[in-house]
Amino acid sequence: GNVLDGSISLDDKIKLMEKDLILDALRQSGGVQVKAASMLGINQRSLWHRIKKHEIDVSGIKHLQ
Repeated sequence: GNVLDGSISLDDKIKLMEKDLILDALRQSGGVQVKAASMLGINQRSLWHRIKKHEIDVSGIKHLQ
């Protein structure tokens, strides 16, 4: 859809994008957070905080591999 249609705020769009990027990196890394953090260009601690913020189940991603 149109990114400027006003149905969702900029802050919410950024949160969704961040979560999607983290999920993609975790999937590509097989759930290995060290690798995912490196792929995202952030440190492990920052990734861990973002995983908690977005309530991402890393163990569920590991089991998909």
